[in-house]
Amino acid sequence: MSTTSKLYQYEVCPFCWKVRTALALKKVPYETVEVHPLNKKELQFSEYKKVPVWTDKEGKQVNDSNEIMSYIDKNYEGPKLFEEDITRAAREKALIEWSEKYVKAIPPAIYSNFGDSLKAFDYITKTSKFSWHQKALIKFSGAAVMKMVAKKSKERQGIDDVNAHLVNLTKEWETALEGQKFAGGDKPNAADAAVYGITMSISTLPASKLMSAYPGFHKWIEDMGQETGIAFEMAN
Repeated sequence: MSTTSKLYQYEVCPFCWKVRTALALKKVPYETVEVHPLNKKELQFSEYKKVPVWTDKEGKQVNDSNEIMSYIDKNYEGPKLFEEDITRAAREKALIEWSEKYVKAIPPAIYSNFGDSLKAFDYITKTSKFSWHQKALIKFSGAAVMKMVAKKSKERQGIDDVNAHLVNLTKEWETALEGQKFAGGDKPNAADAAVYGITMSISTLPASKLMSAYPGFHKWIEDMGQETGIAFEMAN
């Protein structure tokens, strides 16, 4: 039995970043396990072959980002992320459901062309656990596949301009804050964690420049960075 809680993830996965943001807010110690996106051998122990997957010290396995966030909030010390007041909880739930629309806008924006897709997979070259051949295979095949996935997603959502669509969604979130520092008020709640996590998945990538379109959203990003200790970085 492991003595360390583990998050099985892909570095650029927005759903994994949702969990990482929640863990940062709760200050839960854990280690990440980078999953090989092609053979997924790190998940051989599990019938569930998607990420994120969470395993705690007792061997409990939890799948799906929202389920993991809820489990962590209930079972670990730290500030509560999920609202307990009925009215606030209903608003939080609605914002988390809205984040499902936001996350769908990410692939068309970051995998819009092969060059940007390759940049999104640059992280794999910094992962020492994979061989040079594995890194090259993952980077180039992953970029090609995700470019096709992004194209289909764009068509399915009826998006004409992927950048404008993503920027409009950041405006929707700014409006949803209703002048508050966070969706949770003075402190972030689970909705803040979800949306910031999704946003973190494009940190340093070309699309990250779009995040400064609205001052309110950009300020929220900066405030979340301070709360989590995980700074969002704009591409050069």
